[in-house]
Amino acid sequence: MKILIASSNSGKIEEFKSILKDFEVIPQKHLNIEDVEETGTTFSENALLKANNGFLNSGLPSIGDDSGLIVPLLNGDPGLYSARYAGEHATDQDNRDKLSQELKKLNVQQTPASFICVIAVVNDQDLSKSLICEGRVDGSITVESSGHGGFGYDPMFIPQNFEQTFAEIDFALKQKISHRGQALAVLQENLSKII
Repeated sequence: MKILIASSNSGKIEEFKSILKDFEVIPQKHLNIEDVEETGTTFSENALLKANNGFLNSGLPSIGDDSGLIVPLLNGDPGLYSARYAGEHATDQDNRDKLSQELKKLNVQQTPASFICVIAVVNDQDLSKSLICEGRVDGSITVESSGHGGFGYDPMFIPQNFEQTFAEIDFALKQKISHRGQALAVLQENLSKII
């Protein structure tokens, strides 16, 4: 069975492919579907916007996700704007650099932070029939990056009870403990109810 991933983020697409082995996973760009504008005020709203856009433009069951890094010391930033924290076309490195600068302004080397992920699955025009899956991992963010794995803020994020960043942790372990890994586990348990 085909399932559309309403994302242009290659890292996210690979994570979905590794979990959804029973499906033919189709990235939205293969059907020339553009990213939808993220106008939601919560991660759930943005995930639903993406999944619904994928469904309406493909007719396929569609998965959208929104995730972000919450740093309480920065009033919750980068939050909903994690992917574009340093600007609309910012790279992962640009975003990490900006976050590091903001923390250094406060004379902080490391501070508590959380990653949040919400995955939405749309397979009906009635959005009340959508599936919403959430995951969260607490830890801390550091001003210095370490490791070459993962993407986004992974080189700066140290999950609770670990000494390594997400970018240094083994990929299979990261999948189990990460915010996206937790949301994907909920997705796996409940996907058959909607598809």
